[in-house]
Amino acid sequence: MEDVIQRRGRDWCTAVLGRSFPGLRYVPSSDGWMLILADERGLAPALPERIVKARAAEEARRKEGEARAAAKLEAEKRRWALITGSAPVTFTVRENTRHTGVQGPLRHITAAVDLLSGRSRLHKAGMGLCETPDRSNPLHLGAPLEDLPPTCKRCIAYADQVRALDAPAPPTPAELKMLQLVHDGVVFTFRLARGGPTIRDTSQRSTAAWGHLGRKVDAALKKLEGKGWVRKDAEHSRTEGGHLGDRWRLTEAGTAALEG
Repeated sequence: MEDVIQRRGRDWCTAVLGRSFPGLRYVPSSDGWMLILADERGLAPALPERIVKARAAEEARRKEGEARAAAKLEAEKRRWALITGSAPVTFTVRENTRHTGVQGPLRHITAAVDLLSGRSRLHKAGMGLCETPDRSNPLHLGAPLEDLPPTCKRCIAYADQVRALDAPAPPTPAELKMLQLVHDGVVFTFRLARGGPTIRDTSQRSTAAWGHLGRKVDAALKKLEGKGWVRKDAEHSRTEGGHLGDRWRLTEAGTAALEG
């Protein structure tokens, strides 16, 4: 039986039996004797039409899957090129050699130096950006990969956020909003008859006293000034409502923080 199968091939066996032939170990012995008899009689039947169509459909699905995988890989490479083009350091992609998933092992991002993200999250050199420095079970990462993009979603997210240890922390959402107001030219310092100077967002009316001058933002602007992101004009100017005050403007560092 084995000799007939090896000599004739599995397609011939499939044609003789009229169904897919998985191998001698997985069919009853009667099928094996049928193959011997067909061989002795020199039969050469064609594959059943349903099997031909099923194989064609399977081949079409395989090619479609390969096309999707190729398109996905190309998109990942384009995204990775954008990230590395604006990164503060050179990144390396390494594969997790210990664990694997349905789509294969994850590819992580590492750097040769320590980095920060957010307010104070530390990313240690040589570790995946997704890892914490005190992780009890660190990733086992392989050698650097030359032409494959990362697939770890957390690493990719941090790659857009990391900065050098001596770089300033990025603005918070509230600070970004305030920087935008300064950029729009609606933040002024007013010198009132009572109470001393006050900084106001003139785009919003306050319900408190002096509400016609806008919402009070003294603390927020002083914080931005301390970071070197805003400065006050030396000369008075008027708001859209006609009130006289000192307009606040973005410094170069503030413009970079707003755009960055």
